[in-house]
Amino acid sequence: MRDELIKSAKAGPLRAGKNNLIKHLEGHRITRNQAISAKCYDCNGMGELGTCEITTCALWPFSPYRTKS
Repeated sequence: MRDELIKSAKAGPLRAGKNNLIKHLEGHRITRNQAISAKCYDCNGMGELGTCEITTCALWPFSPYRTKS
C-alpha cells in the first residue's frame, strides 16, 4: 500500500506539499509545517483539486490550498 501511495504522489502535479508527502512516505522525518502541507496535498487529491473549501478542517488555517479571505 505504501508503494502505491508513493507512486501516486510522484505522479501528481508539482504543488505545495508533494515533496514533503513523498519524504514522509519514504520514512524520512519531516517538520510539523511539512506534515501539514503533505497532508493537505494528500487530501487535495494529490494536488489535483486546486483550492480547499473545507473550512471545518483543523488544518485549514494552515493549508497552502485554502481560499484567501
